[in-house]
Amino acid sequence: MSSDNRTARTARRAALPALVAGAVMVGLASPAAASAMAPDTPRPAASVQHVAAAPAAPAAPQAAPARADDTVGQIAHGLVDSRLYVTSEAGNALSAADRRQIESRLDGFGDADVRAVVVGNDVTQQRMGQMLVSVANRVGEGETYVGVTADGRLMAGISQKLDEREINQIITRTNGQPLKDRIIDFGDRAERRVDANAASAATVGYVMLGLVIALVAAAMSVFLVARKRRRERQAEEMAELKEGVEEDVTLLGEDIARLDLDVMDRKLDPAIRADYERAMNSYDEAKRATDRAARPEDMQNVTRALEDGRFFMLATRARLAGDEVPERRAPCFFNPNHGPSVKDVVWAPPGGTARSVPACEADARAVLHGTDPDVRMVPYHGGRRPYYNAGPAYAPYAGGYYYGYGGFDLLGGLMVGTMLGSMMAGGLGGYGGDMSGGFGGEGGDVGGGWDFGSGDFGGGGFGDFGGF
Repeated sequence: MSSDNRTARTARRAALPALVAGAVMVGLASPAAASAMAPDTPRPAASVQHVAAAPAAPAAPQAAPARADDTVGQIAHGLVDSRLYVTSEAGNALSAADRRQIESRLDGFGDADVRAVVVGNDVTQQRMGQMLVSVANRVGEGETYVGVTADGRLMAGISQKLDEREINQIITRTNGQPLKDRIIDFGDRAERRVDANAASAATVGYVMLGLVIALVAAAMSVFLVARKRRRERQAEEMAELKEGVEEDVTLLGEDIARLDLDVMDRKLDPAIRADYERAMNSYDEAKRATDRAARPEDMQNVTRALEDGRFFMLATRARLAGDEVPERRAPCFFNPNHGPSVKDVVWAPPGGTARSVPACEADARAVLHGTDPDVRMVPYHGGRRPYYNAGPAYAPYAGGYYYGYGGFDLLGGLMVGTMLGSMMAGGLGGYGGDMSGGFGGEGGDVGGGWDFGSGDFGGGGFGDFGGF
């Protein structure tokens, strides 16, 4: 028995190492087999408990990367060649397909020329408004910019084609739509509103053009009628003036003819012959100037020649009589055809102020005796009246007679209270000629052409740029 027991114990001792080795192999093979079964077969509870019972060392948690907000420069750069920019704050608010669809639709809105920016949900009105204006100014293209939060809830815009009221109305009508649909709908409505405004402006423009044409036509008609009447009146005045001047020329010619001197007579005193020839030359010059005259101003040359002729006739008669040649004085104020004056007298026109005027002998005597002087009456509107009350056409006529005696400086004082005197005080009404010889919350305008529509943000102004 003892021998048999020893033999059994020896067999058991020999088998023990094999059993231990087999157990170890089974333990090592079980996890691998469980892992291979995991995709198709649920792990048995015992296996889960077994794995849990052998905990592994826990891995250290990784920190989320810091988010950097997009700058104005980055947004603007992105919109130079694109219609849509999604900021990093907005995350994956739009899929790649959604972005392509938005880009494609916005490309078709050429009149409103819309560019869109999708921003984070925590954006404020101040940041949105400042960002849109700054981006638009940097891009330098586009007529309308719209900003919308990633959840599609808040929207605001700026435009050079739409005012703030129109922007806000469009934003209101797009409210409640998903982000992609809201951006596209905004662009579509903006395009239609811009087109409607352009059509309305064109209609108004055509109406205004028609009104302007009508007004110009009416003004031209009035102008042409007025010009025609003015020319007719001036032609009538010129005809009457020329008639009066020709009367003066004729009177000088008759005076020369009455003296009837023979300038070829050798016995004639050379001084008399010289003065008489000067008088005849002045008469000839007056005739030529009258024939050439086309305007009232031209009559100044005629009366200057007549004044010379009158003085030389006075000098001729004085020499013939053996008298001294009188001092050359200004013509008689009352009638220059009377020749040079001999003295000054105090005279006042009816209802006017008294003043000193040069007068010939006969007129000076009449004034001093309280009778009416012999005033030069000229043609005027079919009648006759004193030349100094015959209108502006006679200003050059009078100016020529007094050219060498102070011109209008003298006449201005002589004719106070007369029609010509009033005209000389306020200008000659276009007459006068060359007298150089002595006749002398919800948004609104945010600058740069942009109108801001606060849209879903409501009223208020802009603040700092914030993260943009």
